Amino acid sequence: MTMLNNSTSGLLAFQRSLATTSHNISNVNTEGYSRQRAELSTRPASDQGGGFVGNGVKTGTVQRIFDQNLEDAVRRAGTEFQSFDKLANFNGRVDNLLADKDAGLSPALQSFFDSLEDVANDPSSSSARQMVISEAENLVSRFDLLDRQMRSLDDEVTDQMQNNVSQINQYAESIANLNREIRDAEGRSGGQPANDLRDQRDQQLQELSDLVGTQAIHTDDGGIDVMIGNGQPLVLGNDANALDTQRNEFDPSREELVFVGADGSPKNVTNVISGGELGGLMEFRENTLDSVRNDLGQLATDLSNAINAQHNQGIQMNGEQGGDVFSVAEPRVLPSTRNSDAIDGVPDVAFVEDSVGQLTGADYRVTFEGGDWEVENRESGETFSVNNDGDGDVLDVEGLRIDVSEIEDAEDGDRFEIQPTRDSITAMESNLRTADEVAAAFPVVGGEATGDGGTAGVNRGDGEIGDFNMTSDDNVPFDDEVTLTFDADTNQFTVESDNEGVIGTLDYDPAVDSNGKTFSGDDLGADNPLTGIEFTMAGTPRTDDAFVIESNEDGSGDNRNAQALAEVANEGLLNDGNDSPQDFFSRIVGEVGTETQRSQSARDAQESLLRQAEADRESVSGVNLEEEAADLLRFQQGFQAAAQAASVADNLFQTVINTVGR
Repeated sequence: MTMLNNSTSGLLAFQRSLATTSHNISNVNTEGYSRQRAELSTRPASDQGGGFVGNGVKTGTVQRIFDQNLEDAVRRAGTEFQSFDKLANFNGRVDNLLADKDAGLSPALQSFFDSLEDVANDPSSSSARQMVISEAENLVSRFDLLDRQMRSLDDEVTDQMQNNVSQINQYAESIANLNREIRDAEGRSGGQPANDLRDQRDQQLQELSDLVGTQAIHTDDGGIDVMIGNGQPLVLGNDANALDTQRNEFDPSREELVFVGADGSPKNVTNVISGGELGGLMEFRENTLDSVRNDLGQLATDLSNAINAQHNQGIQMNGEQGGDVFSVAEPRVLPSTRNSDAIDGVPDVAFVEDSVGQLTGADYRVTFEGGDWEVENRESGETFSVNNDGDGDVLDVEGLRIDVSEIEDAEDGDRFEIQPTRDSITAMESNLRTADEVAAAFPVVGGEATGDGGTAGVNRGDGEIGDFNMTSDDNVPFDDEVTLTFDADTNQFTVESDNEGVIGTLDYDPAVDSNGKTFSGDDLGADNPLTGIEFTMAGTPRTDDAFVIESNEDGSGDNRNAQALAEVANEGLLNDGNDSPQDFFSRIVGEVGTETQRSQSARDAQESLLRQAEADRESVSGVNLEEEAADLLRFQQGFQAAAQAASVADNLFQTVINTVGR
C-alpha cells in the first residue's frame, strides 16, 4: 500500500503542476499576470522499525511568483511617466503655437510698428495710413487667434479631467470589489491565495496610478487601501469613495476637483492632486495655460494703453484729437458663491492710467476681514490693505485701481477674485476706420513770435524753441496761443496765454542753458494751457525776445506723433519697464520653451526608468514560454513515471492476492 499511496500522491502532484504550467502558458499575453508555481513538499515518513519509509509527495498551495517591491516600482514610475507625458504634450502644443513664425505674434507686432514707421516717413501718404489700419486689425486678429487656441486647450483640459475622474472612480469601485472577492475566496479556501484575483487587483491599481498618484497600503486581511492627494482615502477595504468635479466658487466656467468622502460632503483637492495623467493636466493648467493667458492679456493691455495714450496726444488730418487705436476688456471681477447674502456691490477695478510696466499678469483675491479689505497677489502672496472707511477705500496696486467704496454690508470672509488680464483679448478691437483718423501730428508748433506787421525774425538774440513732446492729452487739440518773453535781467521767460493771461515764469540762464534746456508745462501748475507739453529752449535770447507756442493748423505733413507711436516698439512697457512688447513676448515664448524642454526631458528619463522597472518585474513574474515548455515536459515525464509506479504497485498487490488466495 505504501508504494501505491506514494504513486498516487505523485500523480496528484504532477497533475497540479501540469495544470499550473498550462495556466501560465494560457496567460502568457494576459496583462498584469504573474506566473504561478505549485508548491510541493514530501509527506512525513513512517517509522517501520528498521528505518523511516517515505510516504510520497504533498501538494501545497499554488503560489504566484511576485515581488511587491518591483510591483511598487513599476507603479511609481508609471505614475510619474504619465504625468510628465501629459504635461510635455500640452506644453509642446503651446510652445509650437507661440513660436510659429506664421501664426505667432511676433510677425504681427513687427508689421504693425513697421506701418507706423512708414507713416512717420511719409505722413501725407494715404496708403501708408491705410496700412496702419490693416496692420492694427491683423494684430488684433493674431491676438484673438492665440486666445481662442488657449481657450480651446482649456476646454480640452476640462474634458480630459472629467474623463479621468470617471475612470478613476471606476477603478476605485473595481479595486474595492476585488478586495471583497479576495477576502471571500481566501476565507473559503482556508487562507490559500487567490492568485488570479490578486493579479487583477494589482493591474487595476497600476491603471489607476497611471491616472493619478496613489499610495497603496496592504492590510493584514489581504486587502489594499488606496490613498490619493495628501491622504484622501479613495478605497478603504470593501468601500470606494469618489472624485468629482464642481464649478469654481468664483468662475463658473472653471471646473475643479473635489473628493467626496463617506459623509457625502465634497472637499476641494485641486491643489493637492498630483501624479498620473490628472496631475499632469492640473500642472499644465495652473503653471502654463493660466500663466500664458494672463501674460498675453497683459501684453495686449499694456500695448493698447501705450498706443492709445500716445495716439490721444496727436491730432488727425482734420485737427481733431486722435482716438483710441485699440480697446481691450476691463479687469474681470468675480464674486465668491460663498459670500454672505447681505453683501451688496462688487469692487470697481480699472487699469491705472500711466501705469506702464506695473501690471504683473497675476490674479488677485480681495477678502473682507475685521472691517478692512485685504488684496492678495495670488502669484507672489504679497498682500495690501484697503480701509473701508469712506476715505481710504481706493487702492492703487500693481497697475490696478481697486475701489471698494460701493460695497455695503460685507461680512468677514466675503471675497472676490480679480482677473485683470486673462480675458483682455476677448474684447480686443481695432477702432481706426479711415486713413484720416491716424493721428500722426502733434497738436502744437512753435517758433519766434512775429512782429506787429506779421513779420518773423524780430528777436535780436539767437534763441530757438523746438523739440516739442506731448506727455498727456490734457490740451489736445490745442486751442490757445502761448507767448514766452525773455528778460535778461531776471533770466526768466514770462509765459502768457491768449486765453488766461500770464500763467507763470520759467528760469533760463543762457550762460548755463544755451546748449538746450527742456521745459515742461506741468511746472507751471495744474491745468494750465501747457499741461502735458514739453519743449526745449536753446541759444542766447535777449530781453524782449519772444517765442510762441500755438495750434498746429496743418498736420497733414507733420510726423512727430507718428514717430512717437513707432518708438513705442522700443519702450519698456512691461515687466517693471524692462521689456518692450517684442521682448515681453519673447520672454513668454522662452519660458514656455524652457518648461516644455524640462517636461520632455523628465518624461524621457521617466520612460527609461519605467521600462527598466517593467523589465525587472518581468524577469521575476513574467511567463517564459521556453521555461514553461521545459516544465511541461518535466512534469509530464514525472506524471508518466508515477503512473508506471502505480501500475507496478497494482501488479505486486495482485500477485500477493493471488498467492494468498491459492
